[in-house]
Amino acid sequence: MTLVALTAAAVTFTACSDASSGGTPKAANSSAQSGAALARTEKFVAPYVKAPVWRGPATSPPVAQAKHIVYVNQLPTQPLFRAIGTAAKEAGQTLGWNVTELDATTLNDLPEVFNRAIAQKPDGIVFSSLSANEFPTITAALVKSKIPTVVIGVLPNKVNSSYTHIVDLHYPLQGQLIGAAAVLDRRAGAKLGVLGFAPGFDPSGEALIAGIKSFLTTSGGGSVVATKTIDVATITDPAAVGQSSVAFVQSNPALNAFYAGYDGTSSTVVPALRQAGLLNRVGVLAYQGDAQQLGWVRDGGGQVADVAWSKAWAAWAAFDDFNRIFNNAAPPADDGVPVRLFTKKYPLTAGNTTWSGDFAFRDKYKALWNVS
Repeated sequence: MTLVALTAAAVTFTACSDASSGGTPKAANSSAQSGAALARTEKFVAPYVKAPVWRGPATSPPVAQAKHIVYVNQLPTQPLFRAIGTAAKEAGQTLGWNVTELDATTLNDLPEVFNRAIAQKPDGIVFSSLSANEFPTITAALVKSKIPTVVIGVLPNKVNSSYTHIVDLHYPLQGQLIGAAAVLDRRAGAKLGVLGFAPGFDPSGEALIAGIKSFLTTSGGGSVVATKTIDVATITDPAAVGQSSVAFVQSNPALNAFYAGYDGTSSTVVPALRQAGLLNRVGVLAYQGDAQQLGWVRDGGGQVADVAWSKAWAAWAAFDDFNRIFNNAAPPADDGVPVRLFTKKYPLTAGNTTWSGDFAFRDKYKALWNVS
């Protein structure tokens, strides 16, 4: 709040100075509007640039005994899915449960991998970032099996209502934070280009982009001036997504910021824009909190902001949800997994490569479960 007040004061001084030295009322008004947008944005991001508080459950049923959970890793090459797998085994071991990981080689293998998971007849299946509409055959097989499914990071909407529980990562909020980062980076003059799938394919991504647009509009700090629709074949081909992004930025000279989607895409987009000499014009923004991207944000590597969530925290929350399901207790609608904004001004702590959550959530869950 102090910083917001200082920003507002500085804006007032600038506006008065412009007017007294011959500046036009229009210029003074424009400066005041930018300052107000920056002040609103600083106030909005304030809770999300520091350590979170616990918003998870306050009580827990007894730990269910001798359970078997299967974790389906849909893209083992991606840090996101590896981190969730590691944390799932950790949480499962803490509960005394058996956790099996099944890995897909490519996305095309997923139906077969899920069939293998179902064939094991586990007590639960956990996975991440796979909306029910992407592979209808998988969804149908899971529903038929009646095995409880907890999914990390899909939108809790009608499309995904067949899942037993969703660990909500608050995609609209993540989008608002991306929009806020663009406003701050471009001093309330953000002209954003957006990379996204065709409507209907990626509900979570659409909710995130809607959050970006909403914040830019309500803050008065910028707008989305161009959108690039991309398909799965391109997004999964590093050379193709790099070339497509370079062509998009080159063909839209007004852009000064570029939302590249998740960090897996950013890992290709940033080097491609750097090679094309475009990073001096556009700042890249993304979400997911991968180590490389958090380092780029901190060290000036071309990405100016990243919205992160703790993969380990989300995985432990998923296992807490399973324990409630096994005890015939409803999981919380919101598991309390926090998101955080990282920028050059609010960087990841030196020496760290990932965001742990800045909270001893493992100890909190252990206390809830009454285990050591």
